Amino acid sequence: MKPFSLLYLLLIFFASLAAPAHAQSVHTYVDSDSLQVGDIFELTYVVEGVYSSLSYPTEDQFEDNLEVLSRQRFQPAANRDSLVYRIQFFGTENITIASKEITLHRSDTDTTLETNRVPLFFKTVLAEGEEEFRPFKPIFEFARSLWPFLIGLLLLAIAGYLFYRWYTARETKPEPAPVSPPPPFENPLNKLLDQLSELPETSALSEMEDYEKYYIRLGDAIRLYIKRVYEFPALEMTTREIVLNLQKELASTEIIKITRSVLNEADMVKFANFRPSRELADNVLNKARQFAETARANDTEKIEYLRIRHEEKAVASVNDTASPKELKVT
Repeated sequence: MKPFSLLYLLLIFFASLAAPAHAQSVHTYVDSDSLQVGDIFELTYVVEGVYSSLSYPTEDQFEDNLEVLSRQRFQPAANRDSLVYRIQFFGTENITIASKEITLHRSDTDTTLETNRVPLFFKTVLAEGEEEFRPFKPIFEFARSLWPFLIGLLLLAIAGYLFYRWYTARETKPEPAPVSPPPPFENPLNKLLDQLSELPETSALSEMEDYEKYYIRLGDAIRLYIKRVYEFPALEMTTREIVLNLQKELASTEIIKITRSVLNEADMVKFANFRPSRELADNVLNKARQFAETARANDTEKIEYLRIRHEEKAVASVNDTASPKELKVT
C-alpha cells in the first residue's frame, strides 16, 4: 500500500472518533493533480453516515481517458467507509473527473451523495521549445494581367478534351478484356490473427522507432477488423470515435473495453512520445489476442453474414459479365 493511502486511512480513523453518528457526507482525495501520459494515480472517496450497504461508482462511469486498474475498499469504523481507485491517465490535455454518485442504502430509505469534481492537469513529456511551428507562407497573388491568359488557357484545355472524346468515340471499341473471377472471401478474424502472428518478438524491440512500428501495426490490425466486421471507417477515426460507433453498433462490452485500452496505449506511443517497456508491449499483445478470442465468441454471425453477402455479389457479378445485354437493331 502506498504511504499516501495509509495516510488517508489514518485520517479517516481519527476523524471517525469525533464525527457524529448521524452525519452523511462524502470527501474526495487525489494523490496527484499533474500527470504525464501513462502515469498512475490514486483517487479516494471517503463516506460518513449511517447505512447498511454502499454503492460506489463503477469503472465504466469514469472518463474515456482514464482506465481503472484496481479498487480497494477500507472500513475503519461502523459509520465510515472508503474506496481507493488506482487509475492510469491516458489524456493529452487537461481533464476533469466529473461528480459521481454514491448511494447509502438503509432499511427505510436510500440516500445519494455527490462527490466533488477533480481537475487533472496534463504535464507534457516534451521539452519546452522542442517543437517549433513554422509560420504559414504568404498566399501568392497573381497579377491582374494574367487572368485573361489563364482563362483562355482553361478554355483551350476544355476544347482539347472535348475534341479528344469526339475523336476516340469514332474509333472501333476494343473487345472487353476477360473478367477474372472475384477474389475469395477473406475471414476478418483469420486476417487479424495472421497480422498478430506476424508482429516481431518484443525481445527484438530496442529503439523508439521499433516500438512505434510495433504499436501502429497492432492498432491497425484491430482497426481493420472493426472496419470490415462493423462496416464503418475505423482506419480513419480517432479512438473515441471508434468506441462511440461500436456502442451504436451494439458491440459487446468486452470488445469495447479492450478496443479502448489497446488503441489508447497505441495513441500514447504514436502521438505523445511515450516509450513503453517490453513488459507493456507483451501486455498489449495479450490484450489484442484477448480481443480476437472475444470477437470469435461474439461476431461469428456477423462474419458469416459478410461471407454470404460476398458470395452473392460475386455470383451476380459473374452473371452480369457472362450475359451482357444485346443492343436491339431496328
